[in-house]
Amino acid sequence: MFTKDFLTNVIFGVPKKESKEAETSKKPKRKESARDTVESILFAFILAFLFRTFEAEAFVIPTGSMAPTLYGRHKETTCTQCGFHITVGASDEVDRNTNLLGDGVRVRTATCSNCGFENNQIFDELAFNGDRILVNKYPYEFGDPDRFDVFVFKYPEEPITNYIKRLVGLPGELIRIRGGSVYSVTENGEEILRKSPHKQRKLQISVYDDTHAPTELLNAGWPERWAGMKQGEIGQIANWSDTKDGWKADAEQRTYAISADQTGEHWLRYRHYFPSSEDWTTAVAGRKLNPRASLITDMCGYNAYTGDNVNNNSRSIDSGKYWVRDLTINFDLQIKDVQSEAEIIIEVCEGTSLYRCLINPATGEATIVEINTQFDNRVNELGKGQTSITGTGSYGITFANVDDRLCLWVNNSLVDFGPGANLEIAGATVSQYPTQEDLTPIGISATGVSATVASLLLERDIYYRADFQGAKHYDNLGFESKLQSALHDPDEWADIYEESAEDYDLLDIQVGPNHYLALGDNSPRSLDGRLWKTIQSVPREYLVGKAFFIYWPHGVPFLNNGKGFTVRNNRVRDHRGKIKELKDYPKYVVPFYPQFGRMHRIY
Repeated sequence: MFTKDFLTNVIFGVPKKESKEAETSKKPKRKESARDTVESILFAFILAFLFRTFEAEAFVIPTGSMAPTLYGRHKETTCTQCGFHITVGASDEVDRNTNLLGDGVRVRTATCSNCGFENNQIFDELAFNGDRILVNKYPYEFGDPDRFDVFVFKYPEEPITNYIKRLVGLPGELIRIRGGSVYSVTENGEEILRKSPHKQRKLQISVYDDTHAPTELLNAGWPERWAGMKQGEIGQIANWSDTKDGWKADAEQRTYAISADQTGEHWLRYRHYFPSSEDWTTAVAGRKLNPRASLITDMCGYNAYTGDNVNNNSRSIDSGKYWVRDLTINFDLQIKDVQSEAEIIIEVCEGTSLYRCLINPATGEATIVEINTQFDNRVNELGKGQTSITGTGSYGITFANVDDRLCLWVNNSLVDFGPGANLEIAGATVSQYPTQEDLTPIGISATGVSATVASLLLERDIYYRADFQGAKHYDNLGFESKLQSALHDPDEWADIYEESAEDYDLLDIQVGPNHYLALGDNSPRSLDGRLWKTIQSVPREYLVGKAFFIYWPHGVPFLNNGKGFTVRNNRVRDHRGKIKELKDYPKYVVPFYPQFGRMHRIY
């Protein structure tokens, strides 16, 4: 029988063993009474309750409002065209009151956010429960929350329900959502709210992974996203045109190489040729393609699914309406030869500003500059820093323009550029409107080096939409529809945006005293402070704790062609109220193994 002393020792530590003399001098233990047993059980329950109350508690994520940071009920598959891993929400399938599937409700297709192909096989894939997470209650019991925490709280309009969002606004602040970013507004003006560089890097969302290129589409005549380009008076995109000089592409290995004997600047550039479903239909039918580059948008792959009575009962997906200017480029750089006057340049465009990082591959010195195309290509040096690049070798590079701040990582080490990396401090220009240059927003140049670039991954930051309630919401839909139709023409998009952005892409929220503003990472599909009716922020007493670890994402089935063996099928209530089992839609399968790759700290 477990005694109180035994339970105390297990929880608080086992005492040192007493001497043999002490053991022999003890009186014989009396037999434990029923009262002792009851007290022991009660004591154990009290300890468990105290631990649960003051330390940690487990939660299951039901919906995708925090995707892709956290998954709710979802389905996964691999794109049949490019091999990219697809995850889409499936919580729309379930009636929350009965936990049964809705009659005829089923996710049928998933559009790959990497190549735009609509995957039908998602219909037969398993639906997994949401991430299981641990929430630490201790920090909020004895301290204040930090901005950009992922936190659990009681929903102010229905306090018996727990919500999970990201904490954006602090007590008493006036928070402004504009252009995808969040600002604190004071009598001195706006101040952008920045995530820490480490958290910022963790939260980036994939735009295009070049290691997963859609080969069939490319063979049909669709242009590569990355290609060697040269500048001129007129080009196919802005003043850029394709060239076979300089960078040499290996389409099979997905690498791009340049030789040190090449003279002048040679640019490897990204063009956002994102194909639509119509483009794919044209390619499959063998008809002539008409590829057009577009602006990078706030498309969220988790929402890119269609079906019967799902995703707001729409047969089309939200492929994004808003131009995202906060971009991050990642790649592997292998340097084989360094000559005199060598230089590597990484460029990220944002409207009328070209932000460049110039690296001397011999010394490792890096300089960040702004080139303003609105003012005769005025060059403004922003800062200098020292990298670990010292001649030949392999280097992992990440360059980001996010939250009006430039960041460079080399081999996962953040380079210190000083205050000049914060663009408003350095006097750099931050544009609200795109230009034709934003159709090819990323470039890499190498001079005086023999080098190879591989594993190119372009990412974007979270774009917070200024969503609205009531009639204004429907007016906003019209504005967004116009934006979406103009994505291939940045000048037209800018005109539409400038005319109505103050009405539909700007939202001010006053955070009350001792309150906090909560926003979801999946801004297009999040019921958060923007849309709450009675109160838009969370009272301090409603905070539950800080989410800190995904301890069980979902099990990965194996055997039976990777689908496992059915233990139980999903059930549905039909139109007559009768509950029936769906023989073709398993709910639980065995065997499975843990998905270790997604067991991690929550940022």
